[in-house]
Amino acid sequence: MKRRISGPARATAALVGLLVVLPSAWPDPAAQTRATLQIYLARHGQTDGNLKRIAQGWTDTPLNETGRQHAAMLAERLKGVPLDAIYSSTLSRSRETAQAVAASANLTVRSLPGLREIGLGRFENVSLDDPLMKTRPRGDQRGPDDGETTAQVTERVNAAIAEIRAGHASGTILIVGHAGANSYVLRALLQMTAQEKGPVSQDNDELYMLEFSPGVRARVFKFIPQGKFSEL
Repeated sequence: MKRRISGPARATAALVGLLVVLPSAWPDPAAQTRATLQIYLARHGQTDGNLKRIAQGWTDTPLNETGRQHAAMLAERLKGVPLDAIYSSTLSRSRETAQAVAASANLTVRSLPGLREIGLGRFENVSLDDPLMKTRPRGDQRGPDDGETTAQVTERVNAAIAEIRAGHASGTILIVGHAGANSYVLRALLQMTAQEKGPVSQDNDELYMLEFSPGVRARVFKFIPQGKFSEL
């Protein structure tokens, strides 16, 4: 069963065919052609910062118990998928999640600084509900103490994705990133502008899969756990 995304992600859906799918609707990895590249994009498992709604940014926080369960669930979901490589950011919560999959796939995780979460400067470790967060300058108006600008995040994420794509013309890979940075990863992979992409929100236990084949528009699938699925 599958549903089209509605709400904030509607602009993305219109451009790239973003679909919500249950596990049985995943494309069969064995059916992909030699020229097809499948990229699974995951967010790291839960941390105490996530649980408390703290803006973590570059703060190197580990997974909590629920986060370790999320990592194990990701490994189980990808069991049997013939992964060629696994990438993570350099932050512990991303690496630890990726390593759970790597252990069962007999692969080594490659960590790239360009996949790190968005740096928040003086707004790091502040509650997302704190009024201070509403004062953070937008986009490229940020000063040295305000964290990364949109241009800075775009540049480093684009470089990381270019490096990954250069090493994988086809096959199947996993990227484990972060809520904010993964939005830029999607934009880089799909070559979209910020306006075309629209807002994207990926929970700790949600998984995307992007499929690229020559001459065919990119397809994006989103795995939503059974308990979280509802009519749209």
